[in-house]
Amino acid sequence: MSTNYEETIRDYICSRCMDFGEDGLCHSKDPEGCAIYRFLPQMIDIATRIQDLKIMPYAEAVREEICSYCRNRHPDGKCSVRESLSCALDRYLPLVVEALEYARNSNGKRKGVI
Repeated sequence: MSTNYEETIRDYICSRCMDFGEDGLCHSKDPEGCAIYRFLPQMIDIATRIQDLKIMPYAEAVREEICSYCRNRHPDGKCSVRESLSCALDRYLPLVVEALEYARNSNGKRKGVI
């Protein structure tokens, strides 16, 4: 996984995230840790493959390809972490997609925050 993607996520999303502390650390309430970073390779694949102007195709792919394998998901398909808005990937999905597209289009060159 390219550090360009990680750096773009850190610059564009972490700085806006409600779980990002003044101490510069992530204080995610997700028991498995920040879902954005846990599933970043899968999100890069989804964003590269879909490339749509609407968010629903991305949300559907996340549910099918990520949520279905996440340890936070209950056997009945529900996710208390997502339902309580503690899943950063779900909460910030539009920003994640935008950041990944920016990172991909910058050809590995960091040009600052989006």
